[in-house]
Amino acid sequence: MKTLTTLFIAFIFTNLVFAQNYSFISKDLHLMEDQELMDNQVQLSEDTLMFDEKGNTITPGQINDLMSSGNFIPLVYGDKNHKAKALVFRKATAKEKKAMQDAMRNQDPNANFVSGQKAKDFTAYDIDGNIVKLEDFKGKIVVLNFWFPQCQPCVMEMPELNKLVAKYKKNIVFLSVTFEKKSLVKKFLENRTFKYRHIVENEDIINEYQVVGFPTHILIDKKGEIVMRKVGNFVKELDQKIALLIKQ
Repeated sequence: MKTLTTLFIAFIFTNLVFAQNYSFISKDLHLMEDQELMDNQVQLSEDTLMFDEKGNTITPGQINDLMSSGNFIPLVYGDKNHKAKALVFRKATAKEKKAMQDAMRNQDPNANFVSGQKAKDFTAYDIDGNIVKLEDFKGKIVVLNFWFPQCQPCVMEMPELNKLVAKYKKNIVFLSVTFEKKSLVKKFLENRTFKYRHIVENEDIINEYQVVGFPTHILIDKKGEIVMRKVGNFVKELDQKIALLIKQ
């Protein structure tokens, strides 16, 4: 699960990427294809440069909109050490758009999500070594957030998520889940505030819930049923659905 951020859900298995030269991309970098991305567990970092086809800078805040539109394909350029150094959002052809849509439907469980699915139970440990059992929260509303520290969209939405915790902390259980090591998450939290209760070093829950992109938000009602499942920044929608569940 470490290999990709939410950017790569739509295109990583479509085999549509082709070589293209951009004058604003260093000649020391090469286009990274699917196999290289997977074999080397390539991740984006805060230092990864992002551009449109004309060389204009893309901000992290624009990523979700670009990818959710289905009109662009991100091309990853890396160095000889297989590190992602630049990202170019190329306009997709009609054929590519269809292929991406098909890939999303086939690979992303969110595409065919139907409210009312039973949430799968799990037992895990939080960042302080305490046991966390989903069954212990029966009769309560639970919010799951799947993330990792290098995921820029994940980090960018944290201030809004913290507001949700402050707003609903008496009524809701907020849990974050990451595959990342406890030590790295603790170091991250030294400089960032994320008020969820953190489950770390856990790929089992990620796999069990078929999470394929980050951040993923899953909202579980008092009956233990999933009523919302979204990839990307959907904090406003999450807020609205929580408010409705509380009234029920």
